[in-house]
Amino acid sequence: MLTSSALRRRIGSALLAGLLLADVSAPLPVLAQNAAPAQAQAEAQDFKAQLAKWQGILNRSASRIADGELGNEEYEALRGELAAVQAEARNVVGAAAVARETSQRMLDSVGPAPAEGQPAEAAPVAAERKRLQQALSEVEGRTKQAELVATRVDILLRTAADQRMSQLTEQIVKRGPMPLSPDSWAELPEQVALVHDRMDRAFSVVLAGDAWQGRLYGLGALAAFLFLVAWPVRRVLLRRYGHRSTEERPSYRQRVGAMAVEAFARCLMPVVPNVVFTVSLLGLLKGATDVGPLSALVLSVSGGLTSFFLVTGVARATLAPEYPAWQLAELDPGSARRLVRRIGVAALGLALAGAGIGLSEAMFTPPELRSVTGFGTMLLIAASLLVLLPGSLWVVAQETKADDCGCPTDATDAAELAPAAPAAPRRAWPRLRFLVGAVAVAAVVASAAGYLALAVYASKLMLTAIIIGGVLLVARGILRELLCLLLERREGRIAEVGDIIAGGDKGRRLLGHAGRLSIDGLLLVAAAFVLLPLTGMTLSEMRGMADSFLGGITVGGVRIAPGDILSAFAMLGVLITITRFVQRQLDERVLAQLSIDDGVRNSIRTGIGYLGTTAAVLVSVGTLGLDLSSLAMIASALSVGIGFGLQNVVSNFISGLIMLVERPIKVGDWVVVNGMEGTVRRISVRATEIQTFQRASVIIPNSEFISKAVVNWTLKDKTTRIEIKVGVSYDCNVRQVYNLLLEIARGHHLVLSHPEPVVMFREFGPSALEFELRIFVSNTDFILPVRNELRMRIVEEFRKRDIQIPFNQQVVHMPKVEALLEQVAASSVVAGAIASTMAAGATGAVAVAEAANAGAGRPAALDPVS
Repeated sequence: MLTSSALRRRIGSALLAGLLLADVSAPLPVLAQNAAPAQAQAEAQDFKAQLAKWQGILNRSASRIADGELGNEEYEALRGELAAVQAEARNVVGAAAVARETSQRMLDSVGPAPAEGQPAEAAPVAAERKRLQQALSEVEGRTKQAELVATRVDILLRTAADQRMSQLTEQIVKRGPMPLSPDSWAELPEQVALVHDRMDRAFSVVLAGDAWQGRLYGLGALAAFLFLVAWPVRRVLLRRYGHRSTEERPSYRQRVGAMAVEAFARCLMPVVPNVVFTVSLLGLLKGATDVGPLSALVLSVSGGLTSFFLVTGVARATLAPEYPAWQLAELDPGSARRLVRRIGVAALGLALAGAGIGLSEAMFTPPELRSVTGFGTMLLIAASLLVLLPGSLWVVAQETKADDCGCPTDATDAAELAPAAPAAPRRAWPRLRFLVGAVAVAAVVASAAGYLALAVYASKLMLTAIIIGGVLLVARGILRELLCLLLERREGRIAEVGDIIAGGDKGRRLLGHAGRLSIDGLLLVAAAFVLLPLTGMTLSEMRGMADSFLGGITVGGVRIAPGDILSAFAMLGVLITITRFVQRQLDERVLAQLSIDDGVRNSIRTGIGYLGTTAAVLVSVGTLGLDLSSLAMIASALSVGIGFGLQNVVSNFISGLIMLVERPIKVGDWVVVNGMEGTVRRISVRATEIQTFQRASVIIPNSEFISKAVVNWTLKDKTTRIEIKVGVSYDCNVRQVYNLLLEIARGHHLVLSHPEPVVMFREFGPSALEFELRIFVSNTDFILPVRNELRMRIVEEFRKRDIQIPFNQQVVHMPKVEALLEQVAASSVVAGAIASTMAAGATGAVAVAEAANAGAGRPAALDPVS
């Protein structure tokens, strides 16, 4: 058989020969005519042999599928053989596509044949064109034949799957004897005797020989040893790390850890000795004859015990009936204790039912006996499940909420815990409980009607789904808690890796959400991997379904492949992580050792980030399998519209690149732009973040720094000048003020002596003599404290020397008001003169009256005139 690698080597040799023989000189065409046909003939013969082999496999497979009744092993072998043929055919198609493209390019380089009436071309050129055309036709023929083979394989695989599904459906819905029929009970004595004989014969084979007795004693000793080792370990784990009495309610993390320990100790410790003993015993029974019923019994009993320990262990670990504070299910403590007891009873019933079903199927019991025992088993399963369904067992105690990491936390706020009004107790999972009860009752009805296979199928699927769902819920909580632990680490290697991947608190939250979604997706895949085989799907079918899903579908000539999409996202994440790691290492180990300011370091770090992100995007696009030339054509067609619609974004992006190269501003600079003053905190692709002195963040587009004037206080260095203006009264000694200001400036330890402080007598102000103190400091960070300290010292020294700092004085002239006031003043003068005259006359009259009264001998006060 010609393998795909051999076929590629043959095609590569042919192409190389074609390239070497493409010259139009005389000797080389002769060589081409001799060598190329032989190479092509060998390839044609190899492909013909491979095609004949494929046809033989397809014909045999089609004949076997037509016969029907495919067993599981035969079906798996058939699918494997057809899948191998399909893979080989697709490899041939891929190799032929490369050969066809190369031949077409060579044929295009030769050019078309001359038209009628034109001069004839050289004979070697015509021969080469004919050879290339023939080779191209042969490659296209092989491609079509291989595609036809692949299509036929698809048809056969679908036909076989449909036939097997129909066969499985017929087996499930096939009706057998009715368990309540008198005819079925009439056959029971004989069938029970038959089963008893088979079981008795199996036990007699094992117990009769001395060698078997020794082996059984050895297995018993092994089981006892394992139990004696496992039991102390179980007690130590439960006592130290399991549920225990606490004064306060443990955190969710502590409860998850204790639940994991409890589940491990209560489940795995009893299960491991049981499994080891069962596997060893089955290994001893494997080579013996007439011990099939005993092997089935051992396997059924072991499976029942394992199921019982797993169910009861997980239930006690999750519900914590003795220690309600450690409970994870958030059920009422009384409900949890009753539920655990009911789960123990139900687990015992389900274990017995499962052992009965397994034993009945493995021993090939007669149909009537299987029908009766199956009906009893369905009744036991239904009763075991129905005892778990009452709502009083599922009363919810309190609600939970989720923190930033996604782990549930207890609502400790009194406002959250206190309801506005009393509410009825809430029952957990009412729809699921109703569905379980309905399926259990339906299975009993189906088994009573004779459809035992259907009842067993539904019961297995339901019970497996319940068990797998419970286990996966526990695993989900544990995995999410581990994710929280990893994301919350702030020290160590794990924290460094988290910082590289996440980059900050926001990145950690996003990573937490992505991690939780990934955990849920993986658990769903695990559940499907366990549950799908119960529906009759084989591993090869599951693998083929996964390959088809990951391979994607073709829509309008574009192939959408989830596998490529996942690979692209994974590649993008890996490359971005590598980029951040390089940035971090370069910043901490290389740039930190050099005499480079923070702005240059930030520019280098940002530039590396841009390059790494661009490379990651390009590699991810290549992983998707997209044709970059097609994308370039689309981008060119949309460039005009994008240019108008995104011109501001593009302008800001280009401005950001210019700022990184020219560095008119850098991180840490004190800038003033558009009236906004603050410190540059971050320069991104589109905008720059400035933090004002009021601690507010201002986002300014990068184009503003390129197109407008920007004041940068720290572009060259951080040395800056401070001006302090002060006014004194006109009565002060200006020489004294001048010397005092210089003395104050020179006395401050942060004021530079070179350049030295300067005092300027600026001008004669309307209210004061105006001075200005000019000083220099080495860092812009000193501006505010130095200015504040110098102003306080100026006030203190001026007060000591009685130097006044006057208020602003202004003289306001209002002519109309002044004229009115003059008139009022003149009127006041005239009225005053009249009043004075009248007062003088009244005084004279009073004096005359007093004199007259005195002459008459009576008081003046009694005189009416007075």
